[in-house]
Amino acid sequence: MVLSTMTVIMCTMTGHLYDDCGTLYDDHGTLYYECGHLSTIQSNTLSPKWADEEWIVRNVSHNAKLTVFVYDKNDNSLKDDFIGQFEIGDLSNYKSLPEGHRILDSNGGDRGRFHLTIESVESPESSKKLPRYTFDGPCRYTRHSSPIAGYLTMLNKNNVYSTWKINLRRISVYFRPHDRQPWNRQYRIAQTIFDESPRSVAKQNAIKLAHKMLYGRTIKNNEMGRLNNVNDLWTLIFSDEKTKRMRSCVGYFTDFASKHALHANCCESVRYAGQFHPRPRFGWDRCDDEWELVFDNWSGTYAPSLDLLKNLKDLLEFNFPGLNVVAYDFKNPLVRESMDQLKIAQEKFKTNSSSNYN
Repeated sequence: MVLSTMTVIMCTMTGHLYDDCGTLYDDHGTLYYECGHLSTIQSNTLSPKWADEEWIVRNVSHNAKLTVFVYDKNDNSLKDDFIGQFEIGDLSNYKSLPEGHRILDSNGGDRGRFHLTIESVESPESSKKLPRYTFDGPCRYTRHSSPIAGYLTMLNKNNVYSTWKINLRRISVYFRPHDRQPWNRQYRIAQTIFDESPRSVAKQNAIKLAHKMLYGRTIKNNEMGRLNNVNDLWTLIFSDEKTKRMRSCVGYFTDFASKHALHANCCESVRYAGQFHPRPRFGWDRCDDEWELVFDNWSGTYAPSLDLLKNLKDLLEFNFPGLNVVAYDFKNPLVRESMDQLKIAQEKFKTNSSSNYN
């Protein structure tokens, strides 16, 4: 039996909890499948409740197991404190336990109770064609605010710099898990990061520290939400002038290395890497009309195949119906032309803003 949909809804917990992570997996001989979900942080409570933690997974094997790990979020430590875990098997016949699941620590001690709901249905043929454990929503974003990065870049009066992550649906459909893009061995900067020399090890450690600074989740600066449609995406893109701040801050940390290695936390291979920028669909003199996102495959570190541009476009349009997406090879002169027009528009905006202020 194969489950078409398994929906996990985390509800409440009694005991000691600030943060938790669920992992769904099964083991077929030597082949191992796994996917996971990281919850929001519930701070300053011993009995947290989650109102929006639905997790939908397609094409789940009948012998899959769900493991929930519970951590105490600690902003003053390099690692969060492990509280305990529990495991659920036979997911297709799961029934919620009135008393909840026992959370056991490393020594088998009882650390509390966890309540959740699992809903599953039989797989139609369409879902059976999907890759095993295909994440199918909801599409969420997380905002990571770093006071340290904000202090170093001085981009706003509050000295807080933010980065965003977006969890897209069905990535494995458009970018197959085993067809990853390895680091570019012809690129000198990538060689200095990944060639396993003492210098590269030191550089990786520095990049990973910067990654943690930019993307680390904290109790004070923690935001998470759903992206239900293309309008939610545009609101996220233009909120707090973050596109401008992202370019400035990434430049600060990557003068000595690769910005894509920074975003990827020094992974030796990725599904895709490139750049994007927004622009008015009908020209910069019509900013009140439709907008579009322009993507390319420019990444010296990972050098993704030109053929993947269509996959990227299809993935984004699937996740956000109605989104206008333009995809160019980075060698296409239209990319440079579009970027030049963007810079001109930015300078005009700065000039007009200064004039209005004065």
